[in-house]
Amino acid sequence: MDIVDFLSERITEDEAAARTLLTDRTVSVAAEWYERRLLLECEAKRRLIGIVESARQAALAAMVSGASGDGHLVPASIDWMSQSLNALALPYFEHPDFNQDWLRR
Repeated sequence: MDIVDFLSERITEDEAAARTLLTDRTVSVAAEWYERRLLLECEAKRRLIGIVESARQAALAAMVSGASGDGHLVPASIDWMSQSLNALALPYFEHPDFNQDWLRR
């Protein structure tokens, strides 16, 4: 499983948990605030993953086509993009599908 698929699945799980709790009438106002915030954080993560993944795919395509110009810029860009995705995966390190290689900086 690649990191984008892994993150997408975990975010979907987080959203489902938040939505379930929001329908629970016994949830306190503070818990309701937290669950609404969790939904917004899920959306923010999805947007960030989309931005980073689009840039990563464009950089890989440029590298493969030889259109990257500076030979050092594209690999460095791909590295920071991978590090960004790895950072987003960190909260899920205990999940069985988590790849320990994602812990590297």
